[in-house]
Amino acid sequence: MKSRLTERQTRILYALNSLQALSRSQIQHMFDLGSKRNANRILQGLREYTHTKRIGEDVYYLNKAGAEMVGGEVTVRRNSPLEHIVMRNDIYIFYHYPHDWKAEAKTRWKEGGKEYSVVSDARFTYQGKMCFLEVDITQKMVENKRKIERYAYLFRFIQRQQLGEPVLLFYTVSQMKKRQIEAITKEYGVHCECLLKA
Repeated sequence: MKSRLTERQTRILYALNSLQALSRSQIQHMFDLGSKRNANRILQGLREYTHTKRIGEDVYYLNKAGAEMVGGEVTVRRNSPLEHIVMRNDIYIFYHYPHDWKAEAKTRWKEGGKEYSVVSDARFTYQGKMCFLEVDITQKMVENKRKIERYAYLFRFIQRQQLGEPVLLFYTVSQMKKRQIEAITKEYGVHCECLLKA
């Protein structure tokens, strides 16, 4: 028999459904759970509905029962890139839960009779700016450069169409990668904010 969930626990399940995976500290922050001990107690009550994996701290994602509870589907598996998903959600929290947040967002545009596209880790609007997020943990710099070049084309298109001010957000794990990304975006004239995971 399944245990009865509190309103807060139900909201946590819905958040896991929409954001795929969250770390204990992210859940603690988002739902104002107070101390680590209290957060762990509340999350312990969700064990029937979630899987956990330790990546520095426990990371939670829905199991089949949890997905069914909120009318969702299981989208995360044991081999899913959980660290990447959690880092993406760091940005969701940092930018105060953007209402138009779209993970794995494909942006298409046509120019000169050709169709182009780029898939961002997330796309959202913040303070009137169109933000395109790239999370970089292990990506090769040659791949980053290729993607930045694609963003350069997209951003010029957006500016010519007067659709707004685009910003590329890179979230990475090393100071060296941060410097390289900043140099490449400068070379291509792409407005970029590069954030470093603490």
